[in-house]
Amino acid sequence: MTLLTGGDTIQELTVEELRAKLGTGMPIDDEEHMLLSMGPQHPSTHGVLRLLLELDGETVVNCAPDIGFLHTGIEKTMESKTFTKALVMTDRMDYLSPMSNNLGYILAVEKLLGVEA
Repeated sequence: MTLLTGGDTIQELTVEELRAKLGTGMPIDDEEHMLLSMGPQHPSTHGVLRLLLELDGETVVNCAPDIGFLHTGIEKTMESKTFTKALVMTDRMDYLSPMSNNLGYILAVEKLLGVEA
């Protein structure tokens, strides 16, 4: 089974190694018990993480999250922009909640400029 790690490396892991990563001792030798890699491109996760799930039938008994898939280096790009141009970029950080990203950015800019709202 292939496991993508948080970086650019790809590891080939056996089922036993996956079980060790999950920290579970449950046997995975019957038809109802399985390991499932969900994401990072699963419709329910929007590409932001990958979950290594251990299932017993339809019940999730263990989960190992693998985060960091949404990192785009936007912070470095924003360093060379004015604060008004960088504001537009915060919309693209997370398409599901652009207003919360705008608010966090503007509050930080106002604090740095000493502006009281």
